[in-house]
Amino acid sequence: MGFIEYLSRFGKKIPVNKTELYHQIMVHETQLKAMGLNMKIKKDFDLFEYEIIYNGLHTQNLIENAYEMFLNEHYDLLDYLNYDEKQKMFNSDIHQILNEAPHFTDGAIDIYIPYLEPFVNKRYTNDYQILQLKQHRDYVKNFKVKHDSPEKMYGLLIYRTDFTSLKNVYEDERHIDMYYAPLKALYIFKKDTRKLLNKVILVDEKSTYIDIDINDVKLIASYLEEYHYHECLDLMYEKKMICEKTYHKIQKKYK
Repeated sequence: MGFIEYLSRFGKKIPVNKTELYHQIMVHETQLKAMGLNMKIKKDFDLFEYEIIYNGLHTQNLIENAYEMFLNEHYDLLDYLNYDEKQKMFNSDIHQILNEAPHFTDGAIDIYIPYLEPFVNKRYTNDYQILQLKQHRDYVKNFKVKHDSPEKMYGLLIYRTDFTSLKNVYEDERHIDMYYAPLKALYIFKKDTRKLLNKVILVDEKSTYIDIDINDVKLIASYLEEYHYHECLDLMYEKKMICEKTYHKIQKKYK
């Protein structure tokens, strides 16, 4: 058994349904189910898939609500404005929303709602009025989203954006390592296939609730990737990620 596999035996697994993110997502269960989602969140990457959709849904709701407010505030003026003038006014209203929302660029289009196609994203952010036409409104309303829609549409790049809480902590020509703080979990992916090779939980039973500095995670990832296992173990013990008993058990096997 390799060092990573043996270290992982001592990791304290935190169920995804015990995370704050899980409960935030489930508050919107009814709306998410209406989009066509089955709401089965059992594994780590189920959680990350739904986090991406949840963050996109939040932005979509903000834009739609902003348009309702726009109509209510300017109803007596809108009849006197042409299409371009109304578009310019509304784009100004949602500027702050877009400035603060997670997004990335796909080609020349900024993606704020990653389970919808690029052309729909462009309408939401640049020409929302067109979405009020029946055929466009029905298209969005009837569009069925699946848990992996963002990944299928935009690739695994989506996990390296602000749509997820995953943090990129290491990358070389072989691997990409990502970390998720609430689960205290480090994920090691093969770079060319993006296949998950290992999951390492960085705390044992007695250290579950400690806060881990992201710079320490980066150092641990580097140690693991460069086969500096003793340095990795010493750091984890020094930072109280593992207790003395765990430390000596692993040290004895890999002395």
